[in-house]
Amino acid sequence: MSTRRKEDKDLFDLREQLKALSNRYAIEILQVLSPRTGEIVPTLGWDQIVDGILALDGIEKQSSKIKEERTQGQVEYESLRQSLMSGGTIYETMNKLMRSGFVISTGDKGRKQRGFMITHEGRLALASIGRLSGPIGTRTDVQRAAKILLKHKNFVSLLPSQEKFVQEIGDVGGNLVIQMPPGSGKTFLAMIIILLRLQKGVRCLYLSPYTSLSRQIIEEYGTLLQELGYSVVRHDGLSRASETDLETGDLIIAMYETFSAAQLKNKRWTENIGLAVVDELTELDSVTLMEPQSLGTDRSTKLDSIITLLKDQTQLVTLSSRFGETDEVASWLDAQIFRPSMRLVPDEFIVNKINDEFEIVSSDRTQRARSSHEDALDAVLDHLGNYQDKSVLVVVGSRFRAQGIARRLARSHPRTVAPDIVERIIGLGEDLPLSNRLADTLKFGTAFHHSGLDAGVRERLEREIRKKSIRTVVSTTGITAGISFPFDCVLILMNQNLYYLETRARYLQVAGRIGENHLAQYGGRVYLVFEGPNRNMPNSQAMEEKLLHRPLEPLSPGVLYPSLAICVLTKRTSNGRKFTQDQLESKFLDFVNSTFRGTNDKTYSSGMKRFFKTLFNWLIKQEVFVVENNGFKFSKDARSAVLADLEISDYLRIKGRLSKIDDNSDESILIDLILQTQLPQSIRPRTFMPSKTELKLMGLDQPQDWYIRRVPERHDVKMAVLESWLDEQDVSTIVKKAAELARGISLDEGDLDSLLGVCSQVAESISGYLRTMKKHNLAERMNVLSRQLQYGVGKDLAKSDLLELRLLPGDDSPSGRLSRRMARVLYEKGYTSISDVVKKDLGASKEGYARDRFAKNCGLEPDLAKEVYKAALAHVRAKLKDED
Repeated sequence: MSTRRKEDKDLFDLREQLKALSNRYAIEILQVLSPRTGEIVPTLGWDQIVDGILALDGIEKQSSKIKEERTQGQVEYESLRQSLMSGGTIYETMNKLMRSGFVISTGDKGRKQRGFMITHEGRLALASIGRLSGPIGTRTDVQRAAKILLKHKNFVSLLPSQEKFVQEIGDVGGNLVIQMPPGSGKTFLAMIIILLRLQKGVRCLYLSPYTSLSRQIIEEYGTLLQELGYSVVRHDGLSRASETDLETGDLIIAMYETFSAAQLKNKRWTENIGLAVVDELTELDSVTLMEPQSLGTDRSTKLDSIITLLKDQTQLVTLSSRFGETDEVASWLDAQIFRPSMRLVPDEFIVNKINDEFEIVSSDRTQRARSSHEDALDAVLDHLGNYQDKSVLVVVGSRFRAQGIARRLARSHPRTVAPDIVERIIGLGEDLPLSNRLADTLKFGTAFHHSGLDAGVRERLEREIRKKSIRTVVSTTGITAGISFPFDCVLILMNQNLYYLETRARYLQVAGRIGENHLAQYGGRVYLVFEGPNRNMPNSQAMEEKLLHRPLEPLSPGVLYPSLAICVLTKRTSNGRKFTQDQLESKFLDFVNSTFRGTNDKTYSSGMKRFFKTLFNWLIKQEVFVVENNGFKFSKDARSAVLADLEISDYLRIKGRLSKIDDNSDESILIDLILQTQLPQSIRPRTFMPSKTELKLMGLDQPQDWYIRRVPERHDVKMAVLESWLDEQDVSTIVKKAAELARGISLDEGDLDSLLGVCSQVAESISGYLRTMKKHNLAERMNVLSRQLQYGVGKDLAKSDLLELRLLPGDDSPSGRLSRRMARVLYEKGYTSISDVVKKDLGASKEGYARDRFAKNCGLEPDLAKEVYKAALAHVRAKLKDED
């Protein structure tokens, strides 16, 4: 047969096969006949095939016993079965499938015993159709929701663990603990459940441990959910939503701390939540040393409180990697566990310096190598091989070291990076010292990453890392949780500074940055470099045993600390009703016993009983609780503080100072007042000093002398930084000034951003409190100060709405907003509001267009001025539309 005739025949056969597959029930027949992977191909008769086709539509065969009267369900099933078998369609389709070679038969034609078996060609055809129609069926609600999300993300297949979930879980009616490795698609599964609940009109909450994870969820799923008609609201320190948006939102994405503060103040938006997804349940394990200056920072205790208050009224789904004694958590939550057995692990290597050489040994002892390189980094990267084709993450214990190693690798192991990528990461905002240092290493393909970086720069850097534009990253442990990246190698430099990495669970979290999806496709390696002893790992053998071989430890939350305990008490008393000490103690101990800590630590309750008595007496002494008719009530002033979002512990810290300030108080006095509260004191450089009562309650001594001596000078650094910010100095100048004043600790752009954010929020809360106390002028002054701290401007400009003008529609980030420099230029030219930008140059008698006159008069570069005018016009029109 000539080549041309063979091609024609193949084309003819293909057309006939496609025709056969287009017949009604053709795909269903092949699906019923096709076995699961690894199973024997079955031979099925007509009865089994028909039952199978009905099962694909979710219609299961009704069981019956001989001589019993048939049920309504059985009658309906038989009716459907007969309608499918009558008429001849299914038989005709089967004949066409056999003629096309997709099915073969056994037994005589027309006989009841006749059987059918799918051929290899039939299975190939079914697989091809499956790839065209999607990797999953649509028999269950879970599968239908997964199909919607897959289409949105343009995925052609599920990861193994995801596929197991979609095929096995028909619905998630109760609480569920999902345990899967990092990068295996836990968030995708959570979004399936969220979509199912949203479709039933249920409000949902996604609790995120990190702003980077909140941002990723919005970026990946926000558009789809909004297109489906559901409102998605993000609420955290970088993106604060209004109470109205939160109360009406269908899906709220909030940080632990943000939600906890609202939950304990009985905010309306925290009620009527039907589903709560708790991401990264391993945060329930305490990692904070019990030190006096760190009191109140243990987020495991806060997460324990959040879940305890949610679990009796809300469906809970938790996401995490594995941890020890999972059944304890499942029992506490009355939850099922989804924990797929398939797991991929990277190759693990231990690196030690022995005499003048580095020894690199695999954890299973099947590989061993020696290197004469003088530096461990060079030894490991040489052992890794093909450096230019690999993405590498180096994890260290301090910011300073991350920056130093990044500079060193930029010189010794440079990569080629396009200039526009560097520009895209650094941005076009203010000149920032740390960002400039980052730009110097980015030019050679290496980045450092830590919380000191500006939030916008950090966000853009993470985006480029995920795209593999930047393939060498040196980071503190901040990058090792929440988001997986396509790294081929994680290199951990273990020394006394990397104290976070003390358990196997935390090591797996760091090693998991490779991500299971990337691991499945390309493999991966983890190198543990022992550089020196720390408090729990005196030698390399102890490090290896603790991190690689020891069983996973159970989660253990921290103990309830005073400021959180006060919030728990005020949550139950802020309604203004009278209560007795016994009633409040009973409610408090019920809460304590319902926590995960209280459920598993039988001695916890007795200690908390003593804790309550001391705390209650202190709150009476501080006049938070006042005596009334053989009982107690929440005092008016304390209740006003709670209603203004001012925590009682902060209210007690500043109560005396609040009584002394007035309308004429200097700005520096107001700033000092804000810096007396706990959140600003917790920002780097730390200045928190717990009260004697707080120390007594926790059984702690005073902080060490070196810390007490440093607190006043660190406080002065924060004062100088905030005053410079309000004086409209640029960030570069402010950070340099902080570096000159601070000893032994830096205050970088990211720290400044955090400090400004929390100080602005505290000022706003104090303003609300003063307003309830009828001190309206002082309340307005604190409100203006809040805006000054938010935008970095003087009082005059803070009163203007210019700073709220968005140049980029839909972009709520600072880079999408009119900068303070541009706002100052406009203000000085007489444009003191957004309305002025639009109206000031209007006039029929004036020559030309108003926008051109504005561009000429406003003091900005002409093209920029026209963009500002366009944005202002859109703002005014939108406002008028809302008023209508």
